[in-house]
Formats: sequence, structure tokens, C-alpha cells
Amino acid sequence: MSWLTPLGFLGLLGLIVLIIIYLIRPNYQNKIISSTFVWKLSLKYRKKKIPLSKLRNIILFICQVLIISVAATILAQPIIEADREEELSEKVVIIDASASMLTLSGTETRFERAVGEVRALADEVLDNDGKISVILAHDTASFIVRQAGADFKSEVRQALDDLVDPELGLACTYSTPDITGAIRLAEEITAASSDVEVLLYSDTTYIDDGKVTVKNDIIDPADWNAAILDVRAIVDENYYRFEIDVACYGDMDADVTVKCEISGVNLEKSTLDLTAVARCTDNETVTLVFSADPEVASEMVDVYSFESIYAHIDEYDSFEYDNTFYLYGGEKQPLKIQYYSALHNNYFASSLMILRDQLQYRWNIDITEVKGEEVPALEGYDVYIFEHMIPATLPTDGLVILANPDEVPSNSGLRLGQIYSASQPVPLSEGDTHEIMHMINPENIEISQYTKITSYDGYTPLLYCGADPVFMVKNEPFQKIAVMSFSLNYSNLPVILEFPLLMYNLIEYYVPSTVTEYVFDINETVELNSRSDELSVVGPGTELEFVEFPGVVHLTTPGVYTVTQTPISGEEIVENFYVKIPAEESNINSQEDVLLNPYFVEKEEIEDKDLLLYFAIALVALLFIEWWLQTREQF
Repeated sequence: MSWLTPLGFLGLLGLIVLIIIYLIRPNYQNKIISSTFVWKLSLKYRKKKIPLSKLRNIILFICQVLIISVAATILAQPIIEADREEELSEKVVIIDASASMLTLSGTETRFERAVGEVRALADEVLDNDGKISVILAHDTASFIVRQAGADFKSEVRQALDDLVDPELGLACTYSTPDITGAIRLAEEITAASSDVEVLLYSDTTYIDDGKVTVKNDIIDPADWNAAILDVRAIVDENYYRFEIDVACYGDMDADVTVKCEISGVNLEKSTLDLTAVARCTDNETVTLVFSADPEVASEMVDVYSFESIYAHIDEYDSFEYDNTFYLYGGEKQPLKIQYYSALHNNYFASSLMILRDQLQYRWNIDITEVKGEEVPALEGYDVYIFEHMIPATLPTDGLVILANPDEVPSNSGLRLGQIYSASQPVPLSEGDTHEIMHMINPENIEISQYTKITSYDGYTPLLYCGADPVFMVKNEPFQKIAVMSFSLNYSNLPVILEFPLLMYNLIEYYVPSTVTEYVFDINETVELNSRSDELSVVGPGTELEFVEFPGVVHLTTPGVYTVTQTPISGEEIVENFYVKIPAEESNINSQEDVLLNPYFVEKEEIEDKDLLLYFAIALVALLFIEWWLQTREQF
């Protein structure tokens, strides 16, 4: 038995009061009176009653003592405590490992401070025979330590020390944190035990964090960050408009000076140095504009081509990873096409014009037409189109398209047969499945005359007319050939959508763009195509070689990546792209509305047994007995 209010026993002081009352109560006194018969009888009766009266008084006194004792016990609130198992301390700790945790205060990052606090917590928990789990919320959440007890104290310390080991490098990433994944991992523990506390060490604050304890004491109020969030180059009436998004985060407003160096400007290949000031307030994004339009420009520029842009902030702040930004792709790669025909065909010319319009955002397409008796070039072009007349030697440094050939070189692997003519146009059928046939419906294409190809060693037939192949392709290191054995004049192909699609697919397959974008976020995946048999990628902590395409690169570190290849033309091609941290990570003091919580097992409450009712019953019974004894005193 135990007591909720032990001070209630002060009520036992009433026993002293009761004893004092009995001590000062007046007793019977002997008086001499006239002797009468009545008094004698009364005395005789009293002598018989005295022994019973003394016993009743003793019982009455005992009853009153019990009443006071029971009342005092009721004031002390007696209970019988339930049997409880000894509770062990168990913690699940989530460490935010996002880019913003690299914010530097003095000589220590937020991530390092968080790991230090977790190390101290782990020592405390394990010294008290508790358990601890540590989850690292980087781009993909994972357990570093799982339900380790006191026996694994050294292993826990080593695992935490490895997170901030200078030789291994900080385990903090440059991406956004997988907090949702970390909560799901924590749920594996909280769903099995009711005595678990979940703690999140993060620089993100939450308006409603639920049952998770969010530790934000790793944030230094003096931290601030000036950031370049994005740089864009937008073509506006043949001139570029450059837009730079700038913001300042922290408990301060600032004038942020942004310097911009534009290299390889226009035909002079000069460098243009620009400077502008952004007034950043209330964590709002400010856009600086460099343009030829005076109505929108922060600074006037006339740029219609460029090689690269380097924007930077030179002021010191707490987070350095967004103070620079590179942009490439302002000067498109050249794509040289030569069209040669003894009988000039306007269909090809029109198709090439459409193709130039479609691909102008990716290629600087230069089209050369060679007519009549002129001699076509056999090198120096990316795409060669020969119609009817075919040179004795085919070029080897680009894609060769043979349209309705009269004859073919002996080393082409082709042998021509007789010309076949039909009285009515015949729809074509599909051959082997191939990327070049993407979105092309063969049945839409009809021809009425073609040249049979009796031998096509090394070629892949893509279109058939009956049992005869009429369109085929070859892709070998020094032979990239597409053969169309019918004339456009005997086909509906030039007037349907399949023709520009076919030309587009041919160039996409044989002369692919290495990259189609020049800015990526951390953790994005980029596919690289090549115009040669191999391609190299060099970037921060990255050196890769590819011989199969498309090559896939998972981007984990910010910075400039350089892609190098040497196509069969022998002229090396170098391209660059930039990888940046996610813009949301620049906000080093971000706030979210609600934190997703893991499922917690409801703890079964074991109630103590309250004895108040039983003592109250005893009190009432004693009061009744005391009342009855008091009433018997008169009899």
C-alpha cells in the first residue's frame, strides 16, 4: 500500500485533541443528600450498571480513535500500486543529412553539431541500459545503428564518428533529405514497442511536429545565405535574355551583388563582364535581367550566341554551395548536311528545311545542296544524302542516305536487282523493330515503283513492299548507311507526316545530341549519347568512360561536368553541363507545416487500485457504531 498524499496523516493530530477532551471532561462528584427510599433504589440500580458503563466508554473511546485514524488515512489517499515492468529507455534518432545541413557556423557545420549531440545522447541512453537506433536521412534514408544496447556502445560511437570522419568525408549529401523514408524506418521500431521516443535533428522547423521531438538547437541565429537559385538564357527576337534568380535567407535583408561573366559572345568570341545588385528582403526571390530590351533589363546586353555563363556572389555567407552558377548551351553544335542529286527533288529540300526548324533549338544546321554536274564532297559533313547517282566511294565520317540509287559501290554490301512497277500504289509493311521507326505507321506509306535489292549483307530491313525490303539501315563504325530503294516521285511519302518523322529519327539515331539539357539538380540521372564509339565524362569526383549508349550518369556532386568524344570525322567534341543543389536547400532556415509521424503503439495503462471507497465504508460503519454507543449511554 502507498499514499498519494502523505500529508493527510496530519489528521492524526486529532487523536491528541480527543485525549485532551477526555482528560478535561468533568467526572461524577459525591454529594451528601437526604436519604430516601428512592435514592436508595437509584443507588442500588446504579451499582448494578457501572461495570457495563465502563466497558461501553472504553469501546466508545476506541471507536473514536479509529474514526480519526480512518479519516486521516482517507486524506492520505491510500492505493495499492499495480505491478509494473521496469521501463528501459529506447530512442530512435533521425539525422537530417541534406545540403542545408552543410551550413557553416565558425568551424563546424550543422551536420557535425547534430552528430555530436546524438553521440552524447547515445552515451546517456546506453549508460542507463537503454537502446538506441540512428537513421541517416540523406537522399535515401538508411539505418546507421539499429536497436543497439549497452554491449554495443563502442560500435555505436564508431558508427557516429565515421559520419564526420575527415578522411572519409562528411556523410552529408548535397540533395534534399528523405524524411518520409526515415519516418517509415522509425515506424518499424515504434510499431513494435510502446516505450520509444523519436527525435529528429534537423534545420527545418515544423509548425506541427506531432509526437516526434524535433531538435533545432543546431541552428545558429547568425547564419545567413545569399544564393543564386537559377540562371536562364531565353531567346527573345534572336537575342538572348538572361535571367538570374537571387535570394537571401536568414534573419536579415541584404543588397546582394551578382557578377556575371559571359564567354564566347557573338562572332567575336569576346567576354562580357556584368554586375547587378539585388535587394533581397523577407526570403523572397529577386530576378535580375540582362537583356537588349531596356524595359525589362537590369543591365543592357546584345548577345545572340555565347559559349558559357559564369554567375557568382563573392560575399561571405554561411553556405557556399549556391554562390556560383554555370550555364552552357548558348552556342549550338553544328550539324552539316549535304544533299546531292542529279535530278533535284524539291521534296528533299522542303523536308530538310522543316527539319532545320524542328531542330534549331539543338543544332546549328547548315544545309548544302549540290546539283547537276557539281562534284559532291566525301568528307566534312555529318549527313550525306545521295539521290539517284551514287559516288564510287561512300563517305565514312557521317550518315549516308542513299535514295533510289541507280548503282551502289562494291564495298557497300548491297546488290541491286530489277526495277519493279505496280499498276496501283502498294502500302508498305513493317520489318524489324527499330528506334528509327518510332511513331511511323508503315501502312500509311504507299509506293508504285522500286528497285529490288537482292543482297544486303549487314543491313537491317525496316520496311517491305510485299516480300522485298525497300528501306534498310546499317550502323557500323565506319559505315552508317540508310537505303531507300524507291523514288519519292513514285510514293506518297513526301506528302505525309511520316517523311519528316523518318528524317528526324534518322538524325536522332545516327547523329544524336550528347546532352539535351545543360543544368541538372543533384540526384538527377542524365543519359548521354555519342557520335563516336566511346565517350568520357569528367566531373567533381567523377571519371567515367562509356562504350555502350546511352550512357547513364547519376549526379551526386555539384559542379561542372565535361563530356568528351571523338566522332569518325576525327574532330574532338567537348561539351559541358552544370549540376546544382536543389533550390529549396538554399533556404537554410526552412519551415514546413506538418511533420509526418510514425505509427506509435498505444501504451497500455496499468491502473493502481484505489482504496478510498473501502476506507469510506469503514468510516461510515465506525460513525454508526459510535452513534449507537452514544445513544445507549442514557439507558
